[in-house]
Amino acid sequence: GLKLLAERQTGQLEANAPARAEELTGILTQLGPTFIKIGQALSIRSDLLSPAYLKSLTELQDRVPPFPTEKADEIIESELGSAVGELFEEISDAPIASASLGQVYRARLRDGPEVAVKVQRPDMEGLIALDLHLLRIMAGPLQWALKSGGSGLNTDIVGVIDTWGVGFVGELNYRQEAQNAAAFQRAIEETPLGGVVFAPPVVESCTSGKVLTTEWIEGERLEKSGAEDVSKLCAVAMNTYLTMLLQIGVLHADPHPGNLLRTVDGRLCILDWGLVTTLDKDFQVDYIEHIAHLVSRDYAPVPRDLVKLGFVPEDKEQEVVQSDVTEVLADVYGKWTLGGGAAAFDVNQLLGEIQGLSDRYGNLFRVPPYFFYIARAFAVLEGIGLSNDPKYSVVSECLPYVSQRLLTDRDPGIARALASFIYGAQKDDPNRQVDPDRIANLTNGFGSFTAAAAGLSAPLPIAQEVGQVADKFTELLLSE
Repeated sequence: GLKLLAERQTGQLEANAPARAEELTGILTQLGPTFIKIGQALSIRSDLLSPAYLKSLTELQDRVPPFPTEKADEIIESELGSAVGELFEEISDAPIASASLGQVYRARLRDGPEVAVKVQRPDMEGLIALDLHLLRIMAGPLQWALKSGGSGLNTDIVGVIDTWGVGFVGELNYRQEAQNAAAFQRAIEETPLGGVVFAPPVVESCTSGKVLTTEWIEGERLEKSGAEDVSKLCAVAMNTYLTMLLQIGVLHADPHPGNLLRTVDGRLCILDWGLVTTLDKDFQVDYIEHIAHLVSRDYAPVPRDLVKLGFVPEDKEQEVVQSDVTEVLADVYGKWTLGGGAAAFDVNQLLGEIQGLSDRYGNLFRVPPYFFYIARAFAVLEGIGLSNDPKYSVVSECLPYVSQRLLTDRDPGIARALASFIYGAQKDDPNRQVDPDRIANLTNGFGSFTAAAAGLSAPLPIAQEVGQVADKFTELLLSE
């Protein structure tokens, strides 16, 4: 910290960035799995960090210093009850990837296919328990400081750490990870995306609490792929995560770039299912309504949305409605919709506006504990999108999935969201008029989802795509 301060004063910050980035990566690695995960989340945010830091932090995705293979062999034999040579016809001498909690070997089953064997690092329980204990100790004073300092936030930091801790400890159970992957595969096959995205099949006979064996998937990391269909696969990834969040109800909460592969046949493979978070149906409908309001720029219902989703306490809703909060949020959402991530914002100005709101109305906002994993997942997806397109807009990328749900789901809450989308702020006016531009956005969004779900290698003919959209609109117009 002192070095950075000195270099800022002397104008050497940019020149020394590679050395400092390497130093930071080394520090995070030494501090262990909790801090490695923080580095992984930052490593894809090209809108937040300079190229030197991005390049160095990328090592935390799958090149964390490994533990000895002899120790990995001991763990495999202890967990699976057989010698490594009896289980596998061949296995790599060194790990092909090494991350915060484990490392992966490439192997071949006896009389079977090639597999990936993930072995958990030794003594993880103690390290993680210590990290969480220290974070828990710091949480109370930090929450008090933020609240008394007039930050405008009323966040339950202790609750956030507890929620994160439950998921983090859950990652240590590889049997649960295998069940998570299998459950996702069954659920996604019931959706239009079933043919273009999948989780690697688990080899149950070679899986235990600390060893996970899956079929080997040939492919390349999504953000490093030079294939022409990468932009389409980024859209598939966004639609898949929205499907998990808003339909399946179980969200893969660790989508760092090392976990998203483009396979040789042009599909998306999602690895590492240890960290997931679950959501109930009422929450899903509330979120779809909120996203519909954002995408259609209908900001009047946003205060109520924020109360239902837990971002504003119920006793503060009137302050949000009566104050200039909605205008500030509309400005933030508007800029976010235009794309570019955090680089599109004047962060100091935004913090100043939130501080001003807090001075006038008290602590209006809080970040609910459940949101931590959602924010982390979509921040990483936004980062991958920005690495491919500097003007990528995560809000706009929600449009295809939201359009598909609005046109196909008959839930009363979804119907309210559809009314918001089509009529905007006039949705409750008896003389409301259909906005042709909004209809066009809805149709384009549904068409994009249909094209993504049809598969990347063989997109639908335009007539068939238009026909599917027309069919859905006909059903809608004939429904109540």
